[in-house]
Amino acid sequence: MLIGLALDAFGIDAITMLFWSAVVNGVLAPPLIVIVVLLTSDPSVMGQRVNPPVLRWLGWTTAAVMAAAAAAMFWTWRT
Repeated sequence: MLIGLALDAFGIDAITMLFWSAVVNGVLAPPLIVIVVLLTSDPSVMGQRVNPPVLRWLGWTTAAVMAAAAAAMFWTWRT
């Protein structure tokens, strides 16, 4: 709460901070999903509890869609 009050005292808009945190989250999510899919598909890490092929496919699809969305965001911002 004190950090929020300090940011308000410096004139930083909370909505702008929320927007930029969402942008950072959207850009960082695809590489993190790739890491999770790779780790959960590796038997040396997961043992016998590796992801089944369907979940691996869904993970890669999710990473690709989110990467495309992040690329589209940057594409629309080009000026």
